[in-house]
Amino acid sequence: AVYINLPDTYHAGTTADLWMGIRQGDIYCSTSRPTWDAPDSGPGTYWRGGRRGCTKTFDYTKKVEIYLYSDSDNDVYIRYMGAQIGMVDHTWTTRNKDDGYTAIDSNENNGWYTTD
Repeated sequence: AVYINLPDTYHAGTTADLWMGIRQGDIYCSTSRPTWDAPDSGPGTYWRGGRRGCTKTFDYTKKVEIYLYSDSDNDVYIRYMGAQIGMVDHTWTTRNKDDGYTAIDSNENNGWYTTD
């Protein structure tokens, strides 16, 4: 499963298709496009269950890196995002303390972001 969290901020959602790259060392995969089709239903966490096209096996005890792909220059505001590996959530949280989110679009701030 993969997830993104949008803040309670005007224009936090996007009209873009979003999908996620996940890597751990030499292991890489990408979820299918779109994993999220224009997420814009308000603040909160948008979960997508299952493998979503990503069939690689990752070590749940190690951190992963995340890249959020977008097909648009319409920003999505992300508070945190991650992947569930096994039963363990691996989450990256924005470091932007001023706004409380990171603006991501097709060519800006996509990643790679290391989870905690």
